[in-house]
Amino acid sequence: MATFKKYRNKNNETLYSFKVYLGTDPVSGKRIETTRRGFKTKREANNVLNILRSEYNSGNFGSNNSTITNFDELYNLWFESYQTTVKQSTATDCWWLYKRYIKPKFGKLKIDKINVSFCQKSINYWHKNYREYRHIKNLVAQILNYAINLEIIDSNPMKKVVVPRPLPKDEKKENFYTRDELTYFFECLDSIGDKRYIAFFRLLAFTGLRKSEALSLQWRDINYKNSTVRIYKTLYFDAKTHKVIIQTPKTASSEREIELDTKTISLLKSWRINQQERLLKNGINSITNDQFLFTQMSTNKLLIPNRANDWLNWIYKKYPQKRITVHGFRHTHASLLFEAGASIKEVQDRLGHSNSKTTLDIYTHVTQKAKRDTAEKFARYIDF
Repeated sequence: MATFKKYRNKNNETLYSFKVYLGTDPVSGKRIETTRRGFKTKREANNVLNILRSEYNSGNFGSNNSTITNFDELYNLWFESYQTTVKQSTATDCWWLYKRYIKPKFGKLKIDKINVSFCQKSINYWHKNYREYRHIKNLVAQILNYAINLEIIDSNPMKKVVVPRPLPKDEKKENFYTRDELTYFFECLDSIGDKRYIAFFRLLAFTGLRKSEALSLQWRDINYKNSTVRIYKTLYFDAKTHKVIIQTPKTASSEREIELDTKTISLLKSWRINQQERLLKNGINSITNDQFLFTQMSTNKLLIPNRANDWLNWIYKKYPQKRITVHGFRHTHASLLFEAGASIKEVQDRLGHSNSKTTLDIYTHVTQKAKRDTAEKFARYIDF
């Protein structure tokens, strides 16, 4: 049983604490109760509560504090419990961030020797070299918070650093196509003639799907009668296990049903027949609704998301043109929807954003034609 309390500190900040009864000490027979304070949100407090419960259930509560000396040992203990509180993909992203950026600097350090000066130098280095510097800093702070909860240290030095401002972004071409540019791209695909490429990029450009959503689709997700596609799962590559995994979307709003136009339905039907023929040549029978739309042609195994990047790079080498990323087709869909007169709410629902702010923040970049149209609309309205 746990009780949460909201309180204000001496700086008048609203914080949370909790008191929890975990069980009985098998040796002394005494009740095991503990109190934790200083959480900015109730969710943060609840995450720590889950970790403490996990430690108690595994017999590790209170037994490891004296043996933890360096940061890597602290991370391993923290991660063991943390991964039980989040999706596997989130845990893997955290594992990679630690392995790639944090462990080389912090791994061998004694926890009680990590000071503000070292943390400041570290974040200055990450800021200079990596776009993910804020995520790296926040992860270190989260792990050091755990050391406070274990009563190994009294305060968190990473929370006392000055966080550098983001570096100015390099001027880049807009990561979306205009209507004419998109038309030319598909003319190039028609010349190549690969029905898989045509079906895949048609789906992205005409539905706004993320590549991980498109690669997780099975034929049973396509409703030919209603001309819709159902989105309720996503695919990712687990760098830790080197496996492709299907999981539910991160947010409930990502689960949606999208209407498909007549030509997209026709291209999908054509691709399904072609897919069956190509896989059959390799001795694979794919005539089942559980078959995934896009797989390796030689083995029928699931594709890693980066495979779509390889397809696009190959197309650009064969037909040089304006380059966008695979995610740029999602930007393209949103931009052209706005240009066609769709409302914010319509675009939000179609793309599966949890709120309209996300839609506006990411997709307010409209085409130059749309910008000119805005000026013309104003001039016609004033009319002098």
